[in-house]
Amino acid sequence: MLRRKPGRAVTAETLATQQRDISVSEFFAKNRHLLGFDNKRKALLTTVKEAVDNSLDACEEAGILPELWITIDQLAEERFRVTVRDNGPGIVKARFRTSLASCCTARSSTPEDGPRQQGIGISAAGMYGLLTTGKSVHITSRTNPKKEAHHFQIQMDTAKNRAM
Repeated sequence: MLRRKPGRAVTAETLATQQRDISVSEFFAKNRHLLGFDNKRKALLTTVKEAVDNSLDACEEAGILPELWITIDQLAEERFRVTVRDNGPGIVKARFRTSLASCCTARSSTPEDGPRQQGIGISAAGMYGLLTTGKSVHITSRTNPKKEAHHFQIQMDTAKNRAM
Protein backbone atom coordinates (compact mmCIF):
# COMPACT_ATOMS: atom_id res chain seq x y z
CA MET A 1 0.00 0.00 0.00
CA LEU A 2 1.28 3.45 -0.95
CA ARG A 3 1.35 5.94 1.89
CA ARG A 4 1.82 9.65 1.59
CA LYS A 5 2.74 12.20 4.18
CA PRO A 6 -0.26 13.72 5.97
CA GLY A 7 -1.34 17.14 4.74
CA ARG A 8 0.58 16.84 1.47
CA ALA A 9 -1.55 16.59 -1.65
CA VAL A 10 -0.02 14.75 -4.59
CA THR A 11 -1.13 16.22 -7.88
CA ALA A 12 -0.10 15.77 -11.47
CA GLU A 13 1.62 19.14 -11.25
CA THR A 14 3.76 18.16 -8.25
CA LEU A 15 4.64 14.85 -9.87
CA ALA A 16 5.59 16.65 -13.10
CA THR A 17 8.18 18.74 -11.27
CA GLN A 18 9.97 15.49 -10.35
CA GLN A 19 10.05 14.09 -13.89
CA ARG A 20 12.66 14.67 -16.54
CA ASP A 21 13.03 13.60 -20.13
CA ILE A 22 15.81 11.21 -21.07
CA SER A 23 17.15 10.61 -24.53
CA VAL A 24 17.07 7.25 -26.25
CA SER A 25 20.84 7.02 -25.96
CA GLU A 26 20.72 7.74 -22.22
CA PHE A 27 18.14 4.98 -21.94
CA PHE A 28 20.55 2.67 -23.77
CA ALA A 29 23.40 3.57 -21.46
CA LYS A 30 21.29 2.52 -18.48
CA ASN A 31 19.50 -0.45 -20.09
CA ARG A 32 21.89 -1.90 -22.67
CA HIS A 33 21.02 -5.42 -21.50
CA LEU A 34 17.56 -4.97 -23.04
CA LEU A 35 19.06 -4.29 -26.48
CA GLY A 36 21.42 -7.23 -26.88
CA PHE A 37 24.47 -5.82 -25.13
CA ASP A 38 24.15 -7.58 -21.79
CA ASN A 39 27.54 -9.31 -21.97
CA LYS A 40 30.69 -9.00 -24.08
CA ARG A 41 30.08 -12.07 -26.21
CA LYS A 42 26.52 -11.10 -27.02
CA ALA A 43 27.59 -7.49 -27.67
CA LEU A 44 30.10 -8.67 -30.28
CA LEU A 45 27.46 -10.82 -31.96
CA THR A 46 24.89 -7.99 -31.89
CA THR A 47 27.43 -5.54 -33.34
CA VAL A 48 28.20 -7.81 -36.30
CA LYS A 49 24.51 -8.58 -36.84
CA GLU A 50 23.51 -4.90 -36.86
CA ALA A 51 26.34 -3.95 -39.24
CA VAL A 52 25.44 -6.78 -41.64
CA ASP A 53 21.72 -5.90 -41.46
CA ASN A 54 22.50 -2.27 -42.30
CA SER A 55 24.68 -3.27 -45.25
CA LEU A 56 22.11 -5.70 -46.63
CA ASP A 57 19.25 -3.21 -46.20
CA ALA A 58 21.16 -0.44 -47.98
CA CYS A 59 22.13 -2.71 -50.87
CA GLU A 60 18.57 -3.98 -51.21
CA GLU A 61 17.17 -0.45 -51.32
CA ALA A 62 19.75 0.53 -53.95
CA GLY A 63 19.11 -2.61 -56.03
CA ILE A 64 22.72 -3.78 -55.58
CA LEU A 65 23.79 -7.40 -55.10
CA PRO A 66 25.54 -7.14 -51.70
CA GLU A 67 29.19 -7.90 -51.08
CA LEU A 68 30.38 -7.74 -47.47
CA TRP A 69 33.76 -8.12 -45.84
CA ILE A 70 33.76 -8.49 -42.07
CA THR A 71 36.92 -8.49 -39.97
CA ILE A 72 37.07 -9.00 -36.24
CA ASP A 73 40.46 -8.19 -34.74
CA GLN A 74 41.20 -9.20 -31.17
CA LEU A 75 43.04 -6.27 -29.58
CA ALA A 76 43.20 -7.65 -26.04
CA GLU A 77 41.72 -10.58 -24.13
CA GLU A 78 38.23 -9.04 -24.06
CA ARG A 79 38.56 -6.25 -26.60
CA PHE A 80 37.80 -6.41 -30.31
CA ARG A 81 37.65 -4.16 -33.34
CA VAL A 82 34.90 -4.91 -35.84
CA THR A 83 35.37 -3.69 -39.40
CA VAL A 84 32.58 -4.00 -41.94
CA ARG A 85 33.14 -3.09 -45.56
CA ASP A 86 30.43 -3.32 -48.19
CA ASN A 87 29.58 -2.24 -51.71
CA GLY A 88 26.44 -0.36 -50.65
CA PRO A 89 25.47 3.11 -51.84
CA GLY A 90 27.23 4.84 -48.94
CA ILE A 91 26.07 7.69 -46.75
CA VAL A 92 26.25 11.29 -47.90
CA LYS A 93 28.55 13.49 -45.85
CA ALA A 94 25.73 15.73 -44.57
CA ARG A 95 23.92 12.71 -43.03
CA PHE A 96 26.90 10.97 -41.38
CA ARG A 97 26.48 12.20 -37.85
CA THR A 98 22.70 11.88 -37.72
CA SER A 99 22.61 8.50 -39.48
CA LEU A 100 25.22 6.75 -37.39
CA ALA A 101 25.50 8.60 -34.10
CA SER A 102 21.94 9.07 -32.98
CA CYS A 103 19.62 6.31 -31.95
CA CYS A 104 16.32 5.58 -33.63
CA THR A 105 16.92 7.11 -37.01
CA ALA A 106 14.79 5.81 -39.85
CA ARG A 107 14.72 6.05 -43.60
CA SER A 108 11.57 7.33 -45.23
CA SER A 109 9.54 4.99 -47.33
CA THR A 110 6.76 5.10 -49.82
CA PRO A 111 3.44 3.33 -49.14
CA GLU A 112 4.12 0.71 -51.85
CA ASP A 113 7.51 -0.15 -50.29
CA GLY A 114 5.97 -0.75 -46.88
CA PRO A 115 7.34 0.60 -43.61
CA ARG A 116 11.09 0.89 -43.11
CA GLN A 117 12.67 -0.47 -40.00
CA GLN A 118 13.43 1.95 -37.23
CA GLY A 119 15.67 1.16 -34.38
CA ILE A 120 18.83 1.35 -32.42
CA GLY A 121 20.96 -0.62 -34.88
CA ILE A 122 24.59 0.17 -35.45
CA SER A 123 24.36 3.32 -33.32
CA ALA A 124 23.93 1.10 -30.27
CA ALA A 125 27.02 -0.89 -31.21
CA GLY A 126 29.04 2.31 -31.43
CA MET A 127 27.59 3.51 -28.17
CA TYR A 128 28.44 0.21 -26.47
CA GLY A 129 32.01 0.50 -27.73
CA LEU A 130 32.24 4.07 -26.49
CA LEU A 131 30.82 3.19 -23.07
CA THR A 132 33.10 0.18 -22.58
CA THR A 133 36.35 1.44 -24.11
CA GLY A 134 36.07 5.22 -24.37
CA LYS A 135 37.12 4.89 -28.04
CA SER A 136 35.26 6.66 -30.81
CA VAL A 137 33.66 5.04 -33.85
CA HIS A 138 35.49 5.37 -37.17
CA ILE A 139 33.39 5.45 -40.32
CA THR A 140 34.42 5.85 -43.93
CA SER A 141 31.90 6.21 -46.73
CA ARG A 142 32.09 6.77 -50.47
CA THR A 143 28.90 7.46 -52.42
CA ASN A 144 30.52 7.07 -55.84
CA PRO A 145 33.73 5.30 -56.92
CA LYS A 146 34.81 8.52 -58.64
CA LYS A 147 34.30 10.69 -55.56
CA GLU A 148 36.54 10.97 -52.54
CA ALA A 149 35.68 8.98 -49.45
CA HIS A 150 34.70 10.78 -46.26
CA HIS A 151 36.05 9.66 -42.92
CA PHE A 152 34.54 10.51 -39.56
CA GLN A 153 35.62 9.74 -36.04
CA ILE A 154 32.49 9.99 -33.91
CA GLN A 155 31.91 10.26 -30.18
CA MET A 156 28.33 10.14 -28.95
CA ASP A 157 26.73 12.37 -26.36
CA THR A 158 24.43 9.98 -24.48
CA ALA A 159 22.50 12.81 -22.83
CA LYS A 160 21.69 14.61 -26.09
CA ASN A 161 21.47 11.59 -28.42
CA ARG A 162 23.82 13.03 -31.02
CA ALA A 163 27.39 13.08 -32.20
CA MET A 164 29.90 15.34 -30.52
